[in-house]
Amino acid sequence: MLESSSDNPAVPEAPVPWESIDTARERQPSPRAVPVRPSEDAPPARNGGWTISLLCGGLALVACGVLIPQADANRRLAYERAMLSVDLETIERQVSVNAEFIKKIGEDPTLAERLAQRQMKVIPQGTRVLELKHDPDASTMSPFQLVSVPPPPAAPPYKPLGGAIANLCYDPHTRLYLMGIALVMMAGGLVLGYSPRK
Repeated sequence: MLESSSDNPAVPEAPVPWESIDTARERQPSPRAVPVRPSEDAPPARNGGWTISLLCGGLALVACGVLIPQADANRRLAYERAMLSVDLETIERQVSVNAEFIKKIGEDPTLAERLAQRQMKVIPQGTRVLELKHDPDASTMSPFQLVSVPPPPAAPPYKPLGGAIANLCYDPHTRLYLMGIALVMMAGGLVLGYSPRK
C-alpha cells in the first residue's frame, strides 16, 4: 500500500517561495491603511488662533496690572532712598563741622572769649562793629551761623515712567477696569474655544 508524500516524514515538502508570501501580505488590507471617513454628525474642525490670542492678551493685561504698579513702587522707594542718603551726608558733614568747632573752643581761649563777647553783645574799648553791606541787621546774627553747612541742592521731583498702559495702571480705578477687561478676555477665550468631545 502506497502512502502519500505528505504523510511520509522522509519526503520533504516543497519550499514556498518568498515572493508569493510577500504578494499575499500586500493583498491583505492593513487596519492602519483603511481610511476613516468622518461621520456626517461630527462638527467641523475649528481654528483656535483667536482663542489663544484672547488668552494671551488677557494674561498680558493682568501681568501689566500687577507688575507695573509694583515696579513704580520700587522706583519710588529707590528715589526716596537716594534722597535720604543725600540728607544723611549733609547731617554727617554738619556733625563733623560742629565737633571741630567745639574742639577749637576748648583749645583756643581767644575764640571762646570772642564768642562770649559776641553772644553778650559786648564791644571791647578801641574796637567797633564792622558794617557789612550784605547783612543789614548784623546785631541779630547768631554764632551758630559760623558752623552752618549749606543744604544740598534740591533734587528734581519724582516722575513715574509714562505710557498709555502704565498711566492706566497707576490709577487704582482704571487698573480695576483694566483687570476686569483682561478677565473677560480670558473667560471668552476659554468658553468660546470649547469643542465637544468626539
